[in-house]
Amino acid sequence: MKKSSIILITSILFVLSLSRATAQSFNAGLIAGATFSQIDGDRYYGYNKVGLTAGGYVSLPFSNHFAAQMELKYTQMGAHSSVKEVVEYGYPEYDLRLHYAEIPLMLRYDFGYFNIGGKSLDFLILEAGISLDFLLKYRGEMDYSTELWKLNFFSATGNFGIHFNITDHFGVGARMMYSILPMQTNPTPQYWFDHSYNKVIQATVTYNFYSPLR
Repeated sequence: MKKSSIILITSILFVLSLSRATAQSFNAGLIAGATFSQIDGDRYYGYNKVGLTAGGYVSLPFSNHFAAQMELKYTQMGAHSSVKEVVEYGYPEYDLRLHYAEIPLMLRYDFGYFNIGGKSLDFLILEAGISLDFLLKYRGEMDYSTELWKLNFFSATGNFGIHFNITDHFGVGARMMYSILPMQTNPTPQYWFDHSYNKVIQATVTYNFYSPLR
């Protein structure tokens, strides 16, 4: 069985078991969506690499409007050359897909303190945090200027996003993600630009097993 499948199945079982054991205090659910990625540090630009993300989460409220959330996801990142870069600039075609086990740790704030026309804004949530990323495997060709660099097994990514609860169980969200620890390193680094960093836009759909905790 592929490592990505093991991560996904493990995350679902983890969420199901923990949510049943702690249903009175925790919320839990599943996440699935798409990633649009590029790598800062190669010669290519644009969120041209499309990938998948899927997994589960548990969320613990610790005040009326704040909650902490931990996730376990399989996430694809990477980079891909654009038509303009290949045709107009003469760059070689470039495709790199990175497969990660991602563990985001997020702080979430819902806007239930505010209301418009008597309607609470608790369906709107801002979130920020850090994810711990473990490289499972990679596939494809790297940019020739960095192809001898080391792909790091561990990296970390800063996350900032917004989430909307559409119903009691379904929601949609979007996040901006940028490496705070490099995903690729020159064997003899001397400067900041001797590293490469993941830069990702992530769009997701969530399913809550219980009604969202306000």
